[in-house]
Amino acid sequence: MPEPSTPVTGTVVMLGGRSEREFGVVRELGYRVVLLDERIPWHCMPWVDAHVDIGLDDWGAVADAIRDELGDERPAAVLTHTEPRLPLMAHLGSLLSPGSPGLDAEAAANCRDKWRTRTVLEAAGLPVPRFALATSEDEAVAAASHIGYPVVVKPRDGAGAFGVRCCIGESEVREAFGALGGFLRDGLPGALVEEYVDGPEFAVQTLTRGGTTQLLSVFRQRTTPPPVFVELGYEHPCGLAAAHHEELAQLLQDTLDALGLRDWISHTQVRLGTDGFRVIEVNARRPGGRLVEMTTAVSGVDMVEAVTRQVLGLEQAPPGPAVAFARYTSIVFDEPGTVLYDEFVPDGEGPGRPVVELEIAPGETVRPKEDPQGGVYGRIVVYGGSAEELDRAEQDVRRALDLQVVFGDGLDPAPSDSREFKSCC
Repeated sequence: MPEPSTPVTGTVVMLGGRSEREFGVVRELGYRVVLLDERIPWHCMPWVDAHVDIGLDDWGAVADAIRDELGDERPAAVLTHTEPRLPLMAHLGSLLSPGSPGLDAEAAANCRDKWRTRTVLEAAGLPVPRFALATSEDEAVAAASHIGYPVVVKPRDGAGAFGVRCCIGESEVREAFGALGGFLRDGLPGALVEEYVDGPEFAVQTLTRGGTTQLLSVFRQRTTPPPVFVELGYEHPCGLAAAHHEELAQLLQDTLDALGLRDWISHTQVRLGTDGFRVIEVNARRPGGRLVEMTTAVSGVDMVEAVTRQVLGLEQAPPGPAVAFARYTSIVFDEPGTVLYDEFVPDGEGPGRPVVELEIAPGETVRPKEDPQGGVYGRIVVYGGSAEELDRAEQDVRRALDLQVVFGDGLDPAPSDSREFKSCC
C-alpha cells in the first residue's frame, strides 16, 4: 500500500474488515490504521500500520487493548464496515472519542434489531408492516393469525435475507420458526412475524450529515416470488415517478431521524404497496453484493470514502462523474447440474466497465435459485447511456461466458459452500 498522501494526523481504529479499499481510504486521508480482530487475515497485513489479535465480543477487553496500543493518544475515530460490529463501534467511539461524529449507540441498536426498528418507527407514526415478536412456535402462529396471512417470518438480526420466509398458513409458520434455531441461539431472542407487503421493492442508499439525509441511489430490486426472496437484480433508474421519488426522500429523512441516525450511511429496503410506501428494513451500513460500486457509478459518491470522512469530521469530496443507466443481474440457475463457462475479462477501465463475478469454478455443482443450497452464484453489472445499451452489454457478457449447466441427474449437494452472497444484500 502506498504511503499516506498527507502527513499522518491521527490514528483510526478499525474493527474487522477484509477490503483493501476500507483501509486505503483512511491512509489516503492521512491517518494511521490499527486493525483489531480475532484473526487478522494475512492479506490485510500490508494495508494496516498495526494490528491487535483479539476477540471482539468482550467490549471491555477491546477498549483496554486499544488504550494499550495507543497509549495517551485519543483515536481520531473508531470505524467498522462490518454490520455485527456496529454496536461495538458506536460504544467505543463514545468511550474513546467522545463528541466525534458518527453512529451513536442508540441508532446502532435501533437499526441492528428489526423488531426495535419497527417499534421506533411505528411510535413515530411512520409506515411499517404490521408486526409482532414471537418467542415460540405457538406465539408465532398466534401473531400470524392476528396479522393475517400471508406473513413473513424472519430473525430479529442478520442480513442477506437468510432465514426469511413468507408463509401462507400455520404449518409454514411453524416450519419457518423452527428453521430459525441457529439465529435464535446465536442472535437476539425471538423472531419477527410481520405482514407481507405485496408490491415493488426498492433498495435506497443514503448519506446523512448533521441530520440532513441525501439519497445517493434508489434501485428497483427484483427477487424471486415468495416463499423465499432470492435477489435477481437491481435497476437504475428505478422507475419511480417524480412525486413518488420526493415522497420516498421525505420518508427516508423521517425514518433516519426517528432512528437517531444523524451522521452516517444507510441501506434501506422499502416496498410500495397499495396504500403507499412501507419501510421493510434499515441497515446502518453500505449495501453488499456490488451495490456500493453501482451507487458510486450512478451518484459519483463513494460510500466507503463518504462514511470515513463523516466519522473523521472531514468535508465530503465533490461528486465524481455519474452514469445514466445501470443494471445488476444475479447469476442464478433454474435446474441443478454441473456448471461450465468460459473466462471473461471485461474491456476498458473506469465506471462504465462491466463487473463479472462467479463464485464457483467450472465443473462445480449448482442448485436452483430457490433451493437452500442454491441461490446466487455470482453477478453481472453493466452500465450505459440507455436501457438498450444495458441489454447489449449484458448480452455480450453472457455470450462470452457461454454459461451451461449439464449432468443434472443424480446430483448431490456440495458438502460445503463458501459463497459470500446467496440472497439479498
